[in-house]
Amino acid sequence: MPELAPSNCKVCCSDPQKLDLAKHFSRLHKLPFCKPSEDLLLLDFASDGLSLHDGKTHLRVDFLAGETAHRKKYGGGRGQALARAVGIKPGKPLPSIVDATAGLARDAFVLASLGCSVRMIEQSPIVAALVEDAILRAADDPVFQQMQTTGFSLEQGNSIEILAEIACNNPPDTVYLDPMFPHRQKFAAVKKNMQMLQQLLGHSHQGEDENLLKAALSCALKRVVVKRPKGAPNLADQKPSAVIQTRKTRYDLYLRC
Repeated sequence: MPELAPSNCKVCCSDPQKLDLAKHFSRLHKLPFCKPSEDLLLLDFASDGLSLHDGKTHLRVDFLAGETAHRKKYGGGRGQALARAVGIKPGKPLPSIVDATAGLARDAFVLASLGCSVRMIEQSPIVAALVEDAILRAADDPVFQQMQTTGFSLEQGNSIEILAEIACNNPPDTVYLDPMFPHRQKFAAVKKNMQMLQQLLGHSHQGEDENLLKAALSCALKRVVVKRPKGAPNLADQKPSAVIQTRKTRYDLYLRC
């Protein structure tokens, strides 16, 4: 798991009606509360939803519009690489999935839109709050409601600990991992919103990667899928059973059966 850097972020509130909620969040997660500013990394409780911004980049999770909704509509359906990686096959029951590094929930949302039951885990309370806010804003949409009925839920906490709990109770077919990778110049240029997330979250380290992969393998019934940038080293230096590759992304498959 990446080392969190909550001190990099402060909480502000540009909507007076959400002031109490914002102050409660800052106290709960021990984050400084301040007035809106363009010079700081801020989690803003605004009238149109929760957002993260640093004066240059504005990040908000939205399941009904924007990039995430576009991927749902034009991403390639059940034939796309992500779907094949997690084990979606024609004529077969859809796999149950735990996304143990949910981040902004983009891949989890695509998989849920394909009909999979998806349980998300996100360690950062700030990122989890962005996703939870998007879930609340989408709650009245009939299509989204159906996704939630099938299974689309979020839990904030330590993925390794939660995976151990899930393994003892209701283990999924697939555990999906997309750990934060320390991008280098030789890999694809990092989008500004991802740069902001890296500033917030930091990067994963070798020992953390090993523990995360071990927990995932102990939890999944059928496979663990690790998303990596094309050309990146294997997670925890462990060779996968199979690989599915796209132009920019690689899915490493660790098969259990």
